[in-house]
Amino acid sequence: SAPELTSQSDTLTRKKFVENFVVTVLAFVLAFAMIGGLIFVGNKDYEEKKNYVPKITIPSIDFTVLNLTETRLSVKWDLLIRIPPDLPGHFTCLKGDFQVLILYKGVTIANSSMESLIPHWPQQLNVSAIASEGDMDGAVVKDIMEDIKKGGEIRFGSRVILPDCRYGTSGKMNYVCDEATLRFEPGSQTPRKATEFGNQPTCVYVR
Repeated sequence: SAPELTSQSDTLTRKKFVENFVVTVLAFVLAFAMIGGLIFVGNKDYEEKKNYVPKITIPSIDFTVLNLTETRLSVKWDLLIRIPPDLPGHFTCLKGDFQVLILYKGVTIANSSMESLIPHWPQQLNVSAIASEGDMDGAVVKDIMEDIKKGGEIRFGSRVILPDCRYGTSGKMNYVCDEATLRFEPGSQTPRKATEFGNQPTCVYVR
């Protein structure tokens, strides 16, 4: 009959309306979720770019024993330091106080200056540092002597300090480098030279 057809038609209309409403709501939710995701990713990328500071690497370190007796010690480090192109001129000043520090078991035992940098250009700098028993704590000297006499391996850390030319900073960029493992050359009763092996130390900006 006509009333029954009208009732069925109204039911179908309401059902279709509900389905369309649900689809519309889900579409809005999905759209907002996508927009929120894009905003989150964009903010994350922005924060990463804002906080980005290039890393420094040390491709090679050589450690040479210049003099070793029961009471005397004189040693030398030769480092090759790789500076990325976006560091000089954008983050660091091109001239200023460039320092490399050598650490043994967390204690600074030697330091050396680095040459000035060329702007926006990748560079490899050769840096040397020399220390003797008078420059180091007595306990540190004793431990280094024991490592040398044992041969095998010896480990050193390093830090790089650069002049910071960014606005609102302390004026210094401090980099802490991975500890390097150096292996003494075999075949000598008293090892005289150790060379870095394994992964190259990476230096990261700490403040």
